[in-house]
Amino acid sequence: MAMTAGIVSGHAIGIYIGGTRIAACMAQNLDLGKNFSPANNADSGDSEVNLPRRKNWSVSGRSHFEFDAGLGWLDLFDAWDNDTQLTVLIGNDNVGDFEYSGSGYIESLKATFPDHENAEYDFVIKGDGDLTEAEITT
Repeated sequence: MAMTAGIVSGHAIGIYIGGTRIAACMAQNLDLGKNFSPANNADSGDSEVNLPRRKNWSVSGRSHFEFDAGLGWLDLFDAWDNDTQLTVLIGNDNVGDFEYSGSGYIESLKATFPDHENAEYDFVIKGDGDLTEAEITT
């Protein structure tokens, strides 16, 4: 297959831990950041000058709360409780598209149980080291 043309549907993207897609995800996020150090000096004038330093990343999402999910709340809770490093991948199965992978730890889990509505949980996996980009070839 060729690279997906046009706007990619969020439905096509998933977050995978150890090769298994997180169940019942309704939204996924890939957040990339960079820290900066000020480099102001007498020659900077009135404008701030910054130098890029360390990169950081995280993957987050929202899922339906299901006790019997294939990979869900119980697994993420165990990883949080045991400080387990997770192998994370965000992408799809379309050859020619790109996926992003790295290792990280559960930074936060938040369960919500509204009255007469579906229970949900939010999670954040904080990157530990580099995030890599690779073209999907198989």
